[in-house]
Formats: sequence, structure tokens, C-alpha cells
Amino acid sequence: MPMPRQTRQHSSTGIYHVMLRGINRQDIFEAAEDYSQFLRILHAITNRKDDKGTPLQPLCTIYAYCLMSNHVHLLIRERLESIGESIKRIGVAYARYYNNKYERNGHLFQDRFKSEPVESIEYFFTLMRYIHQNPVKSGLTVEVRDYPWSSWHEYEGTHTAFQICETASVIRRLDRQDLYEFITMPTEDNILDFHDEGKNTFTDEEVKKHILEICGLEVPTDIQKLDKRERNSILKRLCEYGITIRQISRITGISYGVINRAKNGS
Repeated sequence: MPMPRQTRQHSSTGIYHVMLRGINRQDIFEAAEDYSQFLRILHAITNRKDDKGTPLQPLCTIYAYCLMSNHVHLLIRERLESIGESIKRIGVAYARYYNNKYERNGHLFQDRFKSEPVESIEYFFTLMRYIHQNPVKSGLTVEVRDYPWSSWHEYEGTHTAFQICETASVIRRLDRQDLYEFITMPTEDNILDFHDEGKNTFTDEEVKKHILEICGLEVPTDIQKLDKRERNSILKRLCEYGITIRQISRITGISYGVINRAKNGS
């Protein structure tokens, strides 16, 4: 029998660290426009206005975010709706945009998002650091401030198209310079189990480039649109090249089982 789902832990502060991951760990952002669209959705629920332009209470408060290629981190507080309702609202809105743009159907995110309660100010700041250091730890950038798709630009007060985060309450506790020094402090913060098991020989970028070269497609997920025989032939070649099934699944959005059958020629 399958193990029952664990009850989501309740936060007495209403603050949670949330991670939304692409289904089968596939990429959920293919272009800069996609990242921007996700930020528009966050802005819409945190900067609400009525038909006359009068500000309304936000559905939730966001303190930090980081958009990675196949997942999103949020440091978020419940307001007018529960954390589950807010995350569903975000996920549904973005999936509708993504599926329409890339002519796909079905789920984009894993059914159950990961979350943990934030019960202390110390852990709150630990999460601030962890979220903003994600691109650095992943090798995408050397400096926190150089990554374009995190909330750090809002804390630095540099130009940003969307003011999403409640930065004032954070800066009241730790001014910008002290916050920057804390955020960039070398650390081995161990936050939830968000990372893939083991190490692959190839980076995701190398795999994407290889897929596009042998397929002549615009984005790796377009493999889903090919006829079954052509799709399976390509999947088999990728496996023979030494790319893991899990990594192919994550990048193309094709299920593990389909890739495994193609690998074995069944």
C-alpha cells in the first residue's frame, strides 16, 4: 500500500518556506519572458487594486524569492488566504500561461509543493540567505547580486520591473549593508531536501545543447510534440550518450517510464 501523505506542518507565524518544482523536475522557464511572467503573477497577488485603482490588502506577503530553471523558492506569509490557496493560485496562473505559449497540456508542477514553517527570526534570516545563495551554489553566478531572477535586487534598491517583496520590515531589523554581508556569508545551510540525488556527468545546459543539436528543435520540451517513433529514437540516443533517464525526464518533461521503455527498445 502507498504511504499516506504527511500532514503539512502549520506555522504559528503564518510564514513558510515554499518550493514549487516542475513535474518530473523538468524546466519551467525556457526564456527570460517566462521568468518575467512568473514575477507578474507574484506582483498581482501582492499588489492588488480594485477597478478604480484603489489598493487592496494583499492575498499574501512575500519576503524573498528565487526563480531557478526547474523550481522556485518563496519565503511567504499567509494573509487573506491559506498558503495552499496562494500557491495553487500562482501555479495555476503560470501553468496556463506556459501551456498556452508552448502548446502543451497537463500539469506543469509537482502535485504537492514542499513547505516548512518558519517559527523564529533566526531561521527567517537563514532562509533569506539560503534562497538568495541558490544561484551561487548552483554555479549560475559568482555574486548574489548578479542573478537577475531573485529578490535581492529589491533589497539593494536597484531598478526592478516588479516590487513584490515586503523589504521594509526586513531592513528595519538588519540594514542593507549588514543584510548583504549576512546574505553573502559562506555557509553550508542545509534546508529541506530540494536537491537531486547524486551527481550527473553532464550539466543541464550541456544536455539541453546536445538535445537541440540532434533534434533541431527550439526548446527541449518540444520533443513531446514529435511522433512516437522519432521521439523514442531520440530518447534512446540520449540514453546511449550517457545521460541519465532522470535528467532527460527533467529537461524534456517526458516521464521516466516512457524514456526507460525507449531506452530498452520496447
